[in-house]
Amino acid sequence: MKKIIAVAAALSLAACGGNADEAGEEVAEDSAAAEVIPSTSAGTYTSTTEDGTEVAVMLNADGTYAVTQGGEQVESGTWEDNIRGTCLTAEGGDGEDCWNIQPGEAGMMDVTDSTGETMSYSFEG
Repeated sequence: MKKIIAVAAALSLAACGGNADEAGEEVAEDSAAAEVIPSTSAGTYTSTTEDGTEVAVMLNADGTYAVTQGGEQVESGTWEDNIRGTCLTAEGGDGEDCWNIQPGEAGMMDVTDSTGETMSYSFEG
């Protein structure tokens, strides 16, 4: 909604023949970008796959993470929030894998991965 208001205001200025201040436009763009960058909480996100395997993703406050499946660590690396979502970069991997993490039903977190698959995770911070 704020983006729509900012765009409408800029269009109004242009329609009236006024020149928008370039610094003001940059601030509006920076504010819009800041609104879409997630603020993910460090902690452990736990889910169970369809075959009953427990998956845990531990996002540490120092920017590192680890993933376990069935109690065994299967991946580790670094994570950060950016415009693409909560992005994990695995050690020895070939780039980041970004997720969208949103509050779900009954205190769960809905995590959508880069392939579009969504799973519900419990969260312990």
